[in-house]
Amino acid sequence: MRPTGPNRFVIFILMALAAILPQAAFGMADDTPYAALARFATALSKGDSAAAMVVFDPGMKTYGALESGVQALTAQADVLCSIEILQEKASGSDMVLDTDWYLQLQTKTDGGPSERRRERVSVTMRLISGSWRIISLSSAAIFAPINIR
Repeated sequence: MRPTGPNRFVIFILMALAAILPQAAFGMADDTPYAALARFATALSKGDSAAAMVVFDPGMKTYGALESGVQALTAQADVLCSIEILQEKASGSDMVLDTDWYLQLQTKTDGGPSERRRERVSVTMRLISGSWRIISLSSAAIFAPINIR
């Protein structure tokens, strides 16, 4: 006999909890390159440069310059970030993503300029200690500070 009504709902909730709780308890939540880029875009849009930089591998050659650019940009402007993945391909243990980045920037000063940026960026990501990290970008120019004249 199949459960119906409230019993069916209780069974559904118990099954969902059984699937979710072990992952949450042991930090085993699924991570994907898509989720990592979404976390980056969200953190950047919230002005949280430290959380945005978590997605990058600190061993990147350009990590310091990238971090400085992201910090300066979030200090200077309110950012709305959107990243669309156009194409993906595996390259050994890495994922190479062809992405379209869109940033809308509004300076934090009253009456300051706003700017829109759109750039196609090749992103290489690798699974490091259970998290997808960006190990290289084809261009970091999209993070340049706004030129205020």
